[in-house]
Amino acid sequence: MTQGPTPPLAPQLPAPPAQTRKWPKRLLVIFLVVANLGIFGALGAVWYAARQVASSVATLPSEGLGLDESPGGFGDPRTFLLIGSDSRDNLPEDWTGFGASGGQRADVIILVKILPDSGTLQMLSIPRDLRVTINGQTNRINAAFNNGAAAIVAAVSEFTGSPINHYLQVDFAGFAGMVDAVGGIKMTFPYPARDTKSKLTMAAGVQRLDGRTALALARSRHYQEFREGAWVFVDASDLGRTRRQQDLLMALLTQIDRPSSIGGFNSLVDSLSRFVTADDSLGEDELIQLAWEMRSVGADDFDALTLPVDLYEENGVSYVVPHEPEAGAALAAFRNGEPLTAAVEGKGRLEVQNGNGVPGSAGAVADRLRAAGWEVVATTNSEREDYATTLVVARPRFLPQAEAVAAFLGYGRAEVGRVPDGADVVVIVGADAGGG
Repeated sequence: MTQGPTPPLAPQLPAPPAQTRKWPKRLLVIFLVVANLGIFGALGAVWYAARQVASSVATLPSEGLGLDESPGGFGDPRTFLLIGSDSRDNLPEDWTGFGASGGQRADVIILVKILPDSGTLQMLSIPRDLRVTINGQTNRINAAFNNGAAAIVAAVSEFTGSPINHYLQVDFAGFAGMVDAVGGIKMTFPYPARDTKSKLTMAAGVQRLDGRTALALARSRHYQEFREGAWVFVDASDLGRTRRQQDLLMALLTQIDRPSSIGGFNSLVDSLSRFVTADDSLGEDELIQLAWEMRSVGADDFDALTLPVDLYEENGVSYVVPHEPEAGAALAAFRNGEPLTAAVEGKGRLEVQNGNGVPGSAGAVADRLRAAGWEVVATTNSEREDYATTLVVARPRFLPQAEAVAAFLGYGRAEVGRVPDGADVVVIVGADAGGG
């Protein structure tokens, strides 16, 4: 990642009276921005964005949350616990398919580690049905949220062994609002997809999802794809939903326009202010510095993994439990800031689809890949025949494998998106493949 200049920090001055203590810092930041006109376009926008977010987001008192103090250096790693609440209270009345309003549960549980020195960001998704002990009783980990933010912080920290520096909570309406505020997000679907429960309907190919559609995908537990003339269930489970939520979050984080332009930013801040809650120790100075350090983060800088688990039933209750040794290795890697994708062995399982309508093109590409050592689990026709560019689509953790495939072929584009069940990477052969 290209490193730019680090904005100077305010010197340690004696604390002025409480009612004015923030102003010297703000005035110093303004002075530094004006004095450094050469980097104003970048630093000034980052400062503006971070300051707006810090002053708009609702806060919880950090005291009593059980959070670890943030490290002294802004370049040191820090970990956020991101909770997606399934509260439906603020959803529009005509948005159906999300269940009745009233109450809330921790529908999404993700540990996010920011590594400023390397310019990378790690996401470890914790399945909500993970079997843990809460107050001496066996329960699913998301049940801790019923007792408040401090309880879910304690449950996640105890299970993972990872210190947690900050807490973020987003409800359903907030997620949808953020997607709409950035103009939607793009994702690739190898097949037409639907969920009759969450009211998801999606055509094949590269699609732009608005907030309502993104939320329908995030909520989908009855996900289907149209394959060979029939609708079939694919990853139609809580684990499948966790993977889709991770894909969506990664798409949102990597497609939000960098704050080089302030136009349209106010709608995003408005969405954050209404639907996002953070601990009050996440201050303006820390946000500004982190935003500057991570300003160039893209999809290649993400390392995302869902905790490997197995299904488990006890006394008629369904849980998931860690799948060892992979789960332990993933947790250790996260704690140490080491690559999560190192747990991925081999080159991944590939499905090759004919997306250009030329007979035999998928088979020719599959033969090349097999000869080079890739495991091709299936060849089939795409639902579309008009792909001009070959797409190599992967779940987040397999993006390096997708990039390797595109580099080997010498054409095409690797990107994060939905992939068929039983595969890690799908190659949709476009017109640029020529003879394969």
